[in-house]
Amino acid sequence: MDWLFKLAGLTLIFSASSLAGFLKSLRLKKRHSKLCGICRSLSELKEHIRLGTGETGDIVNRCFDKDTAVYTGRGAEINPAYLDKPDVALLREFFSNIGMADADAECGRTELYIRLFETRCGEAEKKCGELCRLYNTLGVLCGVFLCIFFL
Repeated sequence: MDWLFKLAGLTLIFSASSLAGFLKSLRLKKRHSKLCGICRSLSELKEHIRLGTGETGDIVNRCFDKDTAVYTGRGAEINPAYLDKPDVALLREFFSNIGMADADAECGRTELYIRLFETRCGEAEKKCGELCRLYNTLGVLCGVFLCIFFL
């Protein structure tokens, strides 16, 4: 009966460490996906600004997903899930001055932020390619090592 408890404990340790590696790699993938979504939303926003189709709040709410940014009466509220602090700071900086200039200046400013977020998206893709498999493998190997250690 003793071996059953030991087996259950080892299974729990292995599963927990494997899950930790998987979740770390999933966070990198989600960050890349969210940054690509921000780039698409900014491009769409630029076109709406260029065409002059509506108020700033309405345009932002149409272009951005609800899990990224929502424009309210007090300004934009940003959901920082899966984003790094510099990503959130850059997005807050963009929304802090939105609608303060004419359409041409606003399009140029939006184009600048599109390029900045495309750079961040490329870095996230590179990091994801390098580290996702590493985190998954590291989680499994740490689980195996801990199981061997506790045997």
